Amino acid sequence: MSLKPREKLEKFGPKALSNSDLIATILGHGTKKENVFDLSRRILSDYGKTPLVHLQSIEECQKLFDIGKVQAIKLISCFEIGRRFFQTDKKQVSIMNARDVFKRLQHMTKLNREYMYGLYLNTRNIVVNEEILSIGTLEGAAVHARDVFYPAIQHHAYTVILVHNHPSGDPNPSQADIYLTQEIQKAAKILRISLLDHVIVSKNGYFSFSEMSKSINVL
Repeated sequence: MSLKPREKLEKFGPKALSNSDLIATILGHGTKKENVFDLSRRILSDYGKTPLVHLQSIEECQKLFDIGKVQAIKLISCFEIGRRFFQTDKKQVSIMNARDVFKRLQHMTKLNREYMYGLYLNTRNIVVNEEILSIGTLEGAAVHARDVFYPAIQHHAYTVILVHNHPSGDPNPSQADIYLTQEIQKAAKILRISLLDHVIVSKNGYFSFSEMSKSINVL
């Protein structure tokens, strides 16, 4: 008979547990649809380790994983602790161009659905905050201006860079991407928080609205 994750941790220590085992110990129990082991494995396989670390919204977490409020709070709290400890020792990184953005968020090229990230920079172009703004489908990820600029105000950011991935591998913007960038740019001007760039990343490279602003007339 195999040991349950909590029993395994007690007997062998945390290193004996897989990532899904660790998530199972945090969740505590499953849902009516699936047990805690299937649930934890699904969370990892569908969303990956890195995006989980940047989850902020309890409601979004509940909706994404089809779990209760208490379980969502546990997950977000756990990953927030890990993120804070990690960022404490992490060297401050400045973003000078779209290539720097691509290097920092290259893990997004491996995701199987669209994620919209926000990078929030201070006056020296150093990243003061990074988080997931929305998670969509294979075709797209919707985001509203309030979702983009609330963290900017919260973290006293000077500029914002939007980043999203194209699972298809084609980094070129769609009409929806262009429209979104225009709308966020309008809001940025009202709030006097600069939208520095909107970068689309893919396995075949990246596209920068800032670099192509003259031909697309967006930024």
